[in-house]
Amino acid sequence: MKKILFILIAIIFSMNICTVNAETVSNDSTLEKLLTGSDEERAVAYCTMASTYSELKDHEKAIEYYTKAIELNPKMVGAYIGRAKDCGDIGNYKCSLENYEALKKMYPNDPNFYWATSLYKTNTKDLDGAMADIDNVISMVKKPDATFYAQKAWIYLEKKDYDNAVKWAKKALRRNYRDEYTLGLISVMAYENGRFEDVLEVTNACLKHGKVAKENHVLLLLRAKAFYCTGQKEKAIKQMEDVIKLVPENEEYILLKDKMQKGEEI
Repeated sequence: MKKILFILIAIIFSMNICTVNAETVSNDSTLEKLLTGSDEERAVAYCTMASTYSELKDHEKAIEYYTKAIELNPKMVGAYIGRAKDCGDIGNYKCSLENYEALKKMYPNDPNFYWATSLYKTNTKDLDGAMADIDNVISMVKKPDATFYAQKAWIYLEKKDYDNAVKWAKKALRRNYRDEYTLGLISVMAYENGRFEDVLEVTNACLKHGKVAKENHVLLLLRAKAFYCTGQKEKAIKQMEDVIKLVPENEEYILLKDKMQKGEEI
């Protein structure tokens, strides 16, 4: 689940981080020569250095230079986002959350920052805080994105409130049947709760209304397992054939189909 959460954060905010130019910033001394302008210009240079270190996977150094940029320009959004990402890359989610909380204070009407804090709070099990943040997001926008509804569903799932989790997942899918965050939620609903009839109902809607869903092998795999676990063996095998057509190189799926044909436990 962590992987899904942080990939989504990276996708949403990646365009806001400073542009990286590895050749220009090949070493510290090169950029230090550039740090002779205004505080704002120096902050941009430090942010560029930080971006390069981040690209090189030197996250500690990246955090150091993002911090320098913020000290020079406390309103530099890209530096906060970059620092949050690198903190997350080393497992310091408290630091990541603090950066987005700072952005929330600067931009209290921007729903994206509340969504980010909701994700981090979910990961750190502050579920009441996560729910409050996502409720703020939903109230801020005229037409909430499917991902926002899915995030609320995920929090309910963490709270072990399965009925509400299903309710909000369905809302998310009615908004966008191609939303991958919601499909990730469906997988948790399937494997952790065993409510396969619900999974089939939701995925039926996905396939009916979303063309992309028909090419999503993960979604089809879930359906195959749900069919099998509800005693619909032939449908399960047929669905596995569709999965294998999409990813023919995956030997695990071939073995899974073989188990289904033999009536074995999966």
